[in-house]
Amino acid sequence: MRVLLIAGICGWLCACSAVQGWFEHRPKPVEVVPEEDLYRQAKEKLDQGSYSRAIELYQTLESRYPFGRYGAQVLLDLAYAQYKQGDAESALATIDRFFKLYPAHQRLDYAYYLRGLIHTSQRMGFVERYFPIDLTSRDVSPLAEAYQDFSTLLEKFPNSEYRQDAEQRKLALFHWMARHELHVARFYFQRQAYLAAANRAAYIVENYPGTGAVPWALKIMADAYRQLGMTELAERAEKIYALNFGAAEPPAEESPKTLLGWVFWLFRWD
Repeated sequence: MRVLLIAGICGWLCACSAVQGWFEHRPKPVEVVPEEDLYRQAKEKLDQGSYSRAIELYQTLESRYPFGRYGAQVLLDLAYAQYKQGDAESALATIDRFFKLYPAHQRLDYAYYLRGLIHTSQRMGFVERYFPIDLTSRDVSPLAEAYQDFSTLLEKFPNSEYRQDAEQRKLALFHWMARHELHVARFYFQRQAYLAAANRAAYIVENYPGTGAVPWALKIMADAYRQLGMTELAERAEKIYALNFGAAEPPAEESPKTLLGWVFWLFRWD
């Protein structure tokens, strides 16, 4: 009887062990894809516009072959895919990692150019893309970063293939930032902060010459100084205006632009 009981217990334990084995998770073997093949697959998805899949493949490449032959190009392609996907934050983190790891790379001009595009895209959310909102009234700090990226590209790489486009974008950003400063000056004037309005208008005249914001800034300066009782400074601003723009009123400003306007300058590159 005792022998039968022991045999039964042993059989039960063996059965439990076998059943438990059925439910155990057995990881699938990881397919080892050569670096060159994996990069080719990622590049094909990128060229096809399948950015989500391309990002997955590039991230796999970066983790499996962190110091491989495609290391630098993987980061540039990954940043571009994230930028096209609309994930500016991740794209900036990736491109900054490229600058840290490859400070003397032969494609630094492209890296600066791409970072300028990414910084610019930070100001274009869904609402800004499709509704007539004047973007120059919003925070322009990312645009200042983009302006600096394009400036660095033009300074360090005067013969870059991206020079001409970077110059156009830099000029567009210059005018955009000038209009933002004009919004600030008007904000101060409307709230009767006349000294602040005059100072901000003077900043525009000094730092954004040749832009459409300058004549309006001179008008704000003259009006603000008169409100402060500073007649001499008001007359000086009026004289400067007359010498440069005659007796005509400042030109009418453009209406707020949507996707078809700003994007022509800022997002037409592929």
